[in-house]
Amino acid sequence: MWDRKRQIIWLGAGVVFGTFFIYPLAYDESQRFDWQYFAQLEALLLLIITVMFYIYSRKK
Repeated sequence: MWDRKRQIIWLGAGVVFGTFFIYPLAYDESQRFDWQYFAQLEALLLLIITVMFYIYSRKK
Protein backbone atom coordinates (compact mmCIF):
# COMPACT_ATOMS: atom_id res chain seq x y z
CA MET A 1 0.00 0.00 0.00
CA TRP A 2 1.42 3.36 -1.05
CA ASP A 3 -0.71 5.89 0.80
CA ARG A 4 -0.05 9.58 1.41
CA LYS A 5 1.50 9.03 4.86
CA ARG A 6 4.12 6.62 3.52
CA GLN A 7 4.88 8.93 0.62
CA ILE A 8 5.60 11.82 2.99
CA ILE A 9 7.77 9.63 5.23
CA TRP A 10 9.79 8.31 2.28
CA LEU A 11 10.16 11.76 0.77
CA GLY A 12 11.39 13.25 4.04
CA ALA A 13 13.76 10.39 4.75
CA GLY A 14 15.09 10.39 1.19
CA VAL A 15 15.83 14.10 1.20
CA VAL A 16 17.39 14.08 4.69
CA PHE A 17 19.60 11.03 4.15
CA GLY A 18 20.45 12.06 0.60
CA THR A 19 21.52 15.52 1.74
CA PHE A 20 23.50 13.94 4.60
CA PHE A 21 25.57 11.95 2.08
CA ILE A 22 25.74 14.67 -0.58
CA TYR A 23 26.92 17.47 1.72
CA PRO A 24 30.49 16.14 2.25
CA LEU A 25 30.89 15.60 -1.51
CA ALA A 26 30.44 19.33 -2.14
CA TYR A 27 33.81 20.19 -0.57
CA ASP A 28 36.75 20.58 -2.94
CA GLU A 29 40.42 19.74 -2.32
CA SER A 30 41.06 22.97 -0.42
CA GLN A 31 38.09 22.27 1.90
CA ARG A 32 35.92 25.04 0.44
CA PHE A 33 32.22 24.38 0.05
CA ASP A 34 30.99 24.56 -3.55
CA TRP A 35 27.32 25.68 -3.49
CA GLN A 36 26.83 25.18 -7.22
CA TYR A 37 28.00 21.56 -7.14
CA PHE A 38 25.89 20.92 -4.04
CA ALA A 39 22.81 22.36 -5.79
CA GLN A 40 23.44 20.14 -8.82
CA LEU A 41 23.74 17.02 -6.67
CA GLU A 42 20.63 17.98 -4.70
CA ALA A 43 18.68 18.53 -7.94
CA LEU A 44 19.81 15.11 -9.16
CA LEU A 45 18.68 13.56 -5.87
CA LEU A 46 15.26 15.21 -6.17
CA LEU A 47 14.96 14.04 -9.78
CA ILE A 48 15.68 10.45 -8.74
CA ILE A 49 13.15 10.65 -5.91
CA THR A 50 10.54 12.10 -8.29
CA VAL A 51 11.05 9.31 -10.82
CA MET A 52 10.81 6.69 -8.09
CA PHE A 53 7.60 8.27 -6.78
CA TYR A 54 6.16 8.18 -10.31
CA ILE A 55 7.06 4.52 -10.77
CA TYR A 56 5.67 3.41 -7.41
CA SER A 57 2.51 5.53 -7.63
CA ARG A 58 1.30 4.20 -10.99
CA LYS A 59 -1.88 2.21 -10.97
CA LYS A 60 -1.46 -1.29 -12.33
